Amino acid sequence: MFSEQDLRELAAQESLQVPILSLYLDVDPRHQTKDHYRLTLRHLLERVEDQVPRGDIEAVQRFVELEYDGSGRGLAIFSSRNQGFWRVFSLAVPTPNLVFVGHKPYVFPLAKLWDAYGRFAVALVDKTHVRLLFYQMGELQEAIQLHGEPIKRHKQGGWGAEKLQRHEDQVAYRNLKEAAELTASFCERYQPRYLLLGGPDPTVVEFRELLPRPWQDRIAGTIPGDRVSGEEEILEASLRILQQTEQAREFALVDAAITAAAKGGNGVMNLDDTLGAAAEGRVHVLLVADGFHTPAYRCKNCSFFTVISREACPFCGAAFERLPDAVDWLIATVLENGGQVEIVEGHPRLQEVGVAALLRY
Repeated sequence: MFSEQDLRELAAQESLQVPILSLYLDVDPRHQTKDHYRLTLRHLLERVEDQVPRGDIEAVQRFVELEYDGSGRGLAIFSSRNQGFWRVFSLAVPTPNLVFVGHKPYVFPLAKLWDAYGRFAVALVDKTHVRLLFYQMGELQEAIQLHGEPIKRHKQGGWGAEKLQRHEDQVAYRNLKEAAELTASFCERYQPRYLLLGGPDPTVVEFRELLPRPWQDRIAGTIPGDRVSGEEEILEASLRILQQTEQAREFALVDAAITAAAKGGNGVMNLDDTLGAAAEGRVHVLLVADGFHTPAYRCKNCSFFTVISREACPFCGAAFERLPDAVDWLIATVLENGGQVEIVEGHPRLQEVGVAALLRY
């Protein structure tokens, strides 16, 4: 199981002599076959086969095609065989398809997954029960239940029925209050970043109001589940909500960059401008449309960038060098300068321009 300690250890790894290959692969069996993700793997490795020793390429291919047991939804593989460095993480949450070569493992996608799915809890409630589940990176770590005081059903009418109804309401309130207290204690113990709720709508609304404010503030949404739902069903519903939460955060960053660029502020929103800002070390957050790759050209003398092939630099007359993938260069440069990288899926405007960025200045 992937942990925060694994993330710290990866981030501390460095190889100045031999490059490290970092590869993320979507192997989610819900929407693709083995042949499909193996083909994706080959395409990814072809992009970097001239940047790393052949042994790293072969080790990754061998693991995915012959050794991987198909138990996860995503794979993260880090290899520098000449340095004796090899790490594989089979993840229970979906990952992007990415490949990167550098002197350090490319851990930003893992950090992003940790932020989204690292620690979350689910509370499934009704008027007599609460079921609590804690997940780490999509893997169930703890599950407990509380059975409250039973609520008796009655058929009589009139004044007696009203009295019994008041009693039932009091019992239900006590049960929900006790469930909220248990949920708060559960969350204090495991410290989830997000809390999701499930159950009948009126009950969930009342239960939410009984939670302490700090845990109300961490509620990411309500899933269509109840206390008898299966674990796989609960996980699927939870991941959908958390994906929506993460996408909303990413879209907000893109919108901020686009607005800032339009106003001439601390934002850029095309490849030429983003390349120039990255070369100057000004990129704070790089935003890349998922699947966007394109070559670019850099002056060997003054480092002027362009996406148009030229024989000589219009500023200094020096020759240009071709960058096979400008996105790889952007990611490496931004990371080396302490910036943040976000791979964003589904934002219409970002898909049009390919890249955007929020700038330091």
